[in-house]
Amino acid sequence: MRIPHILSVLLQLGVVLSASAQDGTFEILKGGEVVGHILVGRTISGDRISYKMTSKSEIDIVWTHHVRTALATEYVGERVIYCCGTIHVNDGVRDSSQMRAIGEKALCYIHPGEVFAATVTNEWTSARMYYEEPIGQDSIFVESRLRDCPITRIGDGEYRLVLPGNHANFYIYRDGVLREVRVNRTWLDLVFRRV
Repeated sequence: MRIPHILSVLLQLGVVLSASAQDGTFEILKGGEVVGHILVGRTISGDRISYKMTSKSEIDIVWTHHVRTALATEYVGERVIYCCGTIHVNDGVRDSSQMRAIGEKALCYIHPGEVFAATVTNEWTSARMYYEEPIGQDSIFVESRLRDCPITRIGDGEYRLVLPGNHANFYIYRDGVLREVRVNRTWLDLVFRRV
């Protein structure tokens, strides 16, 4: 099992920190036990929307891993112009990604050295999913992968987001508010639950 890949789950979720009706805290649960917290927030200023996230957790997989994540996603109008995320495990950087729009294209970087140009046209990001239910969407731009990933409605207020490697995250909304995210992996099941 690749520990960096498993721990990148926190970043893949695009969890987001600042002042809006749905800002708040999510508990990170493993086996029903709280192992950390995620702070999510959004700032709106004119036609700019910024999402930010911070999380801290202690996850035991063979030994204890102290995991810290940070994510920022910025829109101008409906266009994603910037995103950046990092995962620190213990004292080292395990994963990072960055995208910056330059004209009609975006320059993308994924640690440890994947660099490519892309056209980012999807108005939906995993960060946005923490504030709005993705009704009618068939794909989400996932900031940690810098790619669109398919999403499917599987029930009333319930969605399945399929990440590269055929890993899936499940998002559960009640009355349009994200209540829970379930992450199911071979050796790691996590639940992010709104407090």
